Amino acid sequence: MSRRRNAGENLISIRESRMWTQIRLAREAGVSPTTVSGIESGRIERPHFGTLRKLARALGVRPEDLLAPRDGTERAPLSLEWALSSGEEEFERGLEHAPLEGLRALSRALAQEMERLRKLYETLPEESEQRRVLKARIRRVAADSGSVEASILAHPENRRTP
Repeated sequence: MSRRRNAGENLISIRESRMWTQIRLAREAGVSPTTVSGIESGRIERPHFGTLRKLARALGVRPEDLLAPRDGTERAPLSLEWALSSGEEEFERGLEHAPLEGLRALSRALAQEMERLRKLYETLPEESEQRRVLKARIRRVAADSGSVEASILAHPENRRTP
């Protein structure tokens, strides 16, 4: 299977993890909703790389993240998608020997995700199931953010020798 054919499945997974509709993704990426639908459904089997780049930018991932096989072996380390889809142990192991710039980039991505989730949370009706689910997701992103910040503080490049 072509790497570009993985894009549809990956696009669905990443878009849904952000609780975005196809229309919102299309608007954020500057592409048509028909394009998003076509890629996700497989009607567009080999999307143009420029389109993938726009979609990836809107989702806050690398274009390569849309192309990687979904067997769990090729998640981009330190991407927002990886952080949100990995288990706690995998996440912590990924932070252990990560480069400082990668940790900082992940910290920024998690902060942006937290802000997006908070705004969305405020728009939902009180006592709704969506609000409860979103609250749990906010707690997870906050915990991940704390782990990343601790990793940044403990990073060898941040240690000063007297």
